[in-house]
Amino acid sequence: MGLTPADVHNVAFSKPPIGKRGYNEDEVDAFLDLVEAELARLVEENGDLRNQVEQLESQLQSAHSDLDEARSQPASSGAAEESAPAASASSEEPRRLQPVPPPAASEQTSPGGDQHVQAAKVLGLAQEMADRLTGEAKTESDSMLSEARTKSEQLLSDARTKADSMVNDARSRAETMLNDARSRAETLERQAREKAAGLERDAQHKHAEVMGNITQEKNALEKKIETLRTFEREYRSRLQSYLESQLRELQDRGSAAPTESSGGARSAGQQQSGGYNFGARAAEAG
Repeated sequence: MGLTPADVHNVAFSKPPIGKRGYNEDEVDAFLDLVEAELARLVEENGDLRNQVEQLESQLQSAHSDLDEARSQPASSGAAEESAPAASASSEEPRRLQPVPPPAASEQTSPGGDQHVQAAKVLGLAQEMADRLTGEAKTESDSMLSEARTKSEQLLSDARTKADSMVNDARSRAETMLNDARSRAETLERQAREKAAGLERDAQHKHAEVMGNITQEKNALEKKIETLRTFEREYRSRLQSYLESQLRELQDRGSAAPTESSGGARSAGQQQSGGYNFGARAAEAG
């Protein structure tokens, strides 16, 4: 069965698997639309030619019917006149495809035979014209069909070539885009790693700096605490010595009864010789 426009219109192509080559659906559909329109035109034109051939065949059959009617009519001039049209018709039958003889050859026949001769001539002309038109129509139809096949094959070949070229271009473009994407991804990854390494170095440097400052402050505070503890021990020792000396002095005053003047002078001397001054030391420690 031949290819029809409906076959081209209803054709469906399966999509290729993922990763395999395929055709662009829009371009394939557009090309199939062109093929469908051209094939429909050729089919319609072929149908018109077939109709013309059928009309010519119908005209030929009508001419044959007219000839049969002319042959079957009764002779009006007797048996002699009947034999003349029969002989004329039998002589004209094998000459359907030959040129019509000149009118002078028919002037010598009888009136009844002249009608049959004219009918035979008309039939011969109709037969010749029908055969010629039929042959021309068939030749033209075959030529158009051959041309349509050739054109369709050329269109299909061009479409395949164009589709292959487009597929190759698409594959090359896809590979280029994939390589660009990979290169960009590698560049971004490298930049991210470098940035992360830089941030880590900065964080470590800042951490070391902060820890150094904390260590210095800690050492300074420890020294200050040690100084305060030393001051506290010295202060307690001096305070204890001072209190003990005051207690001894009170005990000495209670046990002996010196005069107020001598006692006062001795007490003043003891305060000057044995007393302690805590103000300067406290200020220095502070």
